[in-house]
Formats: sequence, structure tokens, C-alpha cells
Amino acid sequence: MNSHTGRKSGGCPRSAACVLAWAFAWAGALSAAEASLFFSYRSFWPEFGAMAQFRDAGVDTVCIFAANTDNSLGQPYCKYPPVWRWFGTYDFESLNKQYDDVLAVNSNAQFICMVDLNTPVWLQRQLALQGHSAECESFTMLSCACANPAWRTATADYLAAVIKHMEARYGDRVKAYLLACGQTDEWMDYSRGMAGRAKTQAWQTWQKRHGQTEVPVPAYDRLDRAMFENNLRDPASERDVIDYARFTGDTVVDTVLDFVARTRALIPRHRQIGMFFGYILELTHARLVWAGHLEYERLYASPDIDFFISPGTYGDRPMGGGSGFMVPNGTRVLNGKGFLHEIDHRTPTYNVELDPYVSIGWMVPWKDQAETDAGLKREFALAIVNHASLWCFDMWGGVFKTPETMRVVARAKKVWDVYAALPLKGRAEVALVVDPQSARLVNDRSPIVGKIYQGTRNTLNRLGAPFEVYSFNDLPRADLSAVKLLVFPGTFELTAEKRTVLDRHVLKDGRSAVFVYAPGISDGKTLDPARVQALTGTPFKAPGVTEVARENWTAVYADAYAALTPQVLRRLAVRAGVTIYCDDAVPVYANERLVAIHMAKGGERTITLPKPCREVRELYTERVIPVADKKFRYTFAAPDTALFEMIP
Repeated sequence: MNSHTGRKSGGCPRSAACVLAWAFAWAGALSAAEASLFFSYRSFWPEFGAMAQFRDAGVDTVCIFAANTDNSLGQPYCKYPPVWRWFGTYDFESLNKQYDDVLAVNSNAQFICMVDLNTPVWLQRQLALQGHSAECESFTMLSCACANPAWRTATADYLAAVIKHMEARYGDRVKAYLLACGQTDEWMDYSRGMAGRAKTQAWQTWQKRHGQTEVPVPAYDRLDRAMFENNLRDPASERDVIDYARFTGDTVVDTVLDFVARTRALIPRHRQIGMFFGYILELTHARLVWAGHLEYERLYASPDIDFFISPGTYGDRPMGGGSGFMVPNGTRVLNGKGFLHEIDHRTPTYNVELDPYVSIGWMVPWKDQAETDAGLKREFALAIVNHASLWCFDMWGGVFKTPETMRVVARAKKVWDVYAALPLKGRAEVALVVDPQSARLVNDRSPIVGKIYQGTRNTLNRLGAPFEVYSFNDLPRADLSAVKLLVFPGTFELTAEKRTVLDRHVLKDGRSAVFVYAPGISDGKTLDPARVQALTGTPFKAPGVTEVARENWTAVYADAYAALTPQVLRRLAVRAGVTIYCDDAVPVYANERLVAIHMAKGGERTITLPKPCREVRELYTERVIPVADKKFRYTFAAPDTALFEMIP
């Protein structure tokens, strides 16, 4: 083992010729999405000084959100006048100025055009006067608005007008369009199951289309409770609630697909379309089910959508946390979709004053420059390892204010330019499996909601080894040959077809499978706790964590989410033969060439690699460290993030 006090390599991480020669040596090719990645800047406000700093750091792509609406604080998103002024009436001078002002700062600027599809106040008032009531306000009541033909027509007209104008005036300067709507423009529905006339009619139509007997919209008191321990719904008596949850998501997704198809018809094929969607790992507090994101698989399968976006999780941002995407990364990769990682983390210099009366000081920032450097390097590394686009989101300004912060950005941009698009496969030997169909059974008001996926993901962030996130429906086509441990925290519904998938593709080859709380309790028709033992070999709610040897696989059952600590998961991973990169409870991201490790506490650590190599190069500092017997030693600052390239 060797100390990190090695030599410092000179110049760029790799020469262009070396990178090309090395990249062509690897099998496989970039997908269309990966070939058009973005390293970009975004702010709600026109922060021209920051734009100039990013221009000087080599960042020419800027996201512009010409919003017509207010944010969740009741403040206008945009400093410019609204574009959408009335039915068929648009202030394109305001739209032009937002783009032209950026071009005045950076003549090489290219754009991500974020289109605000939420309801302006005037449209809400006009549709209400026509008798549409709450079914015309999309920011909060998204599924209600999506069920309203009058809202969809007006909004589709506005979308088409903006796209046509942007194509005519800015053409190939536009790299992508983002369609934005719903709560915080992330296609989240906060109606919590509410239905007016239009949505009620849409529910009746949906039932007929699916060959079901027509039943009323479920009452609120039924939406807020569940038959089994107030956690899970019984399909025998609550099938209508489960189906209504699916209908709500379908209503949003159908609208998205319609808007996407309209946009695709107006733009050339190389122009990309993206959106925020698929937050199954993040949505808690009455949002897992009713926010509508559980139907993400339909969007991820759409040939018209090129990439998806999410902020880094809000649930694991402090030092030592693992961050992570809000969406199942493995699912989007299997569908050939790109991803844009939103780095909207607060630094000590971020602006908290939106006006003299409204402050966001409660949004806790990283504490100092050292945390800012380590945190930003963590977020950049997460994007680089996973071949993701990103934007540095300056929100209301000040986030990237210091020269030290901009030096981190500039260095990360150079590293990202070289490595982000290389066709490198993931190195995960651990898989977290999410199950959106089972999630429909969950009572959104249950305290287990935040533990199922967000809590389990945060625990895996401290495994000391990388993991990938798949959806249950991915299992037949995912390459699981390297996976030794799979974690199923929310597979409550196990139909005969799903059990066949497990038997054929997962429960074999000496793997370990971890199940939590009530796995397989539903067969899609009824609930029966005895099914837990049939699957795992352990009775329902047997206390603690139990391991049972099955035929060529090991079943692990945890009665409660709290029982799956980082230490327990590490022990299970070691027994399954998973490579533990670092013995500390720290996050690790890795592909077949790169390894990133984030630390809250500094000091010298031994790092174990999954394969032999001659040396590693730490890409933020360009230091080179020799490797012996797949191990090397590295001294981390406190806090720190290191991104290593394995050199054969």
C-alpha cells in the first residue's frame, strides 16, 4: 500500500489524442443522449456577473426560464415581464431580451430553453369565470388542470407559439427545451387526490378504458388511511383507491406526452427535450403516491424525450452524506435517456433575501469554504461518474460568489469535458430496487413513506461501495451479472408474474436479496402476512434482521427499516462478496475507470479497488498515487471529495 504523497501529473488530465485513442479502445458507443451533454449555468434572476465568471471558466450553456408565474413563496420567478399576456397574445420582446441580455455577456452562449407551462393568474381567473373552478390552477392542482381540456388547449397554444418563435429567432443556439409545469415546475401534483368536474369525468373514462366497473372518486378520508396497519392498502377492499392513484399519475403523464409530441413536431431531431420527473427516491410527506411521479416508466420509455432532471437529493446533503439522484438511474440508462444533475446546493454566500419581506434563510447552507469545495466536488463527481449533464443553479444569486468556489467549478469543468461522455459501464455490485406498482399500495400519510426509498438510499450511501438503482420492471433486461446484493425495501405487491421475474433473474447464482417490512404481502388481489414467510423463510415481523439460506440464494428479512443500518448492510455486502472500497461509512461512486469517495472526516485511508491497476490519478489535484495489490493509501482533508482515475 502506498501513501497519497505521490507525484503530480502535468497539464490536462489527458491530451485530446490520448483520450480519443483510449476511448475508441473501449467497446460500445455513446448513446445519442450521452453524445449531447450539457455543463451549464442557471439562475432565476439575471446574474450577469456570475454568467461572466462561468463564461471565463469555459461554460457557454445557459438555462433561461422565462417564467410567467410565481414560485412557492408567492414571489415572481422572473425579473422580466411575463411573456404569456392573454389568449393568443405573447410579449416576445420580453422573451427576446432575456436571451439577448445573455448574448451581450457571452456571444458564444447556447441555451436550454425552459418553458413555463404553469397557469398565469389571468388565465386562472378567466377559466374560473368559465366554470372551471380549481381545475385551472396547475402549480398546485396539476392533475386537475391536466384533466381540463380548456387548460390543455390554451397551454398547448402557448407552448407552440414559444417553440416556433425560439426556432425562428435563435435556431441552433437552442440545445434543448425543458417543459416545466406543476409544483416548483417539476411536474409534481399537490392536489392530494382532489377532483373537480373535469377530473371526475376523466376518472370515469379511465375506468371504462380499463374495463372496470365505474365507481366514484374515493372520499378524502379513504385517501388518508389504509386498511393494513394504516400503512398499506388491501386490494380486496381498496382497489378503487389504488387505481385512482394510477389514474392520477396517468392524467399527468398523458398531458406530458401530448406536450412533448407537439414540441417534437416543431423542432429538428437533434434538438433535445427534457423535464423533471421520476422522483420515487425523494418524494415523502404525502407525495410518494399522489404527486403523480409513480408513472415515470411511461415517460422513460418515450422516444420523444431525451433526458430527465432532478436536483441532488435534499435528504443527504450535509458533509458525509452521499447526495444522489432523485430518480432510478439504472432505469433511465436502460432506456437510453440522458440525465441532468441540478446542483442547487446552498453555499455560505448565497442570497437569502428575495425582497425586503421574504427571506429563505432557513435553507441551511454548507458552513464554510471547505465544505463548499468538498460538497461541490462531490456533486460534480456524481455527474461525471454517471455520464450526466449538469447545471450550476445560482437560484437568486451569490452561490458561486468566491474565487475559491469558481476555481472548483473551472477545474470540474475541465475534468467533466474529458470524462463525462466516455462510454464507461458502472461498477456496482449492489442494487437498490424500487417498485412503483407496489408504491401505489402505500398510505402517503404513513410514517414509513420517508423510510422506504429515501431512507434506504441514504443508508446505502454509507456502504463504502457503489450501488445502482433499478425499477422492478427493469430486472428481466438489466445486466445483473456483477450484482451480488439486491435490496427490496418496498416490494409489497408480488404477483405470480413478478415472482417469476425474481426466480428467473434475481434469486439465483449465490446472490443475497434483502427484503423489508412486508415483502410480497399482496398478490395483487388480497393481503396475507403469511406470504412474507413464503418469500423470505422468516415470519412477518420477526424482530431484527434474519438470514435464511434458500436454494442457491440467501434471503434476508428486516422487520423494520431502522434495522437496516449501514453496519448491517455492510456486513451483508461483505458476506455476499461485494468489494468494499473504504471501511468508513462513506459514499462511493464508481464506473469501470473512475472512483469517487466523499469524506466528512479527514485523515489517511486505505482504498481497495475492484480490479488491479498500476496507479491512480486524483483528477481534482492531478496527483498520481501508486497502487499495489489493488490497494492504495490516500490522505483526505476534512471534509473532502476525491475523484480517482484508475490507470492500467
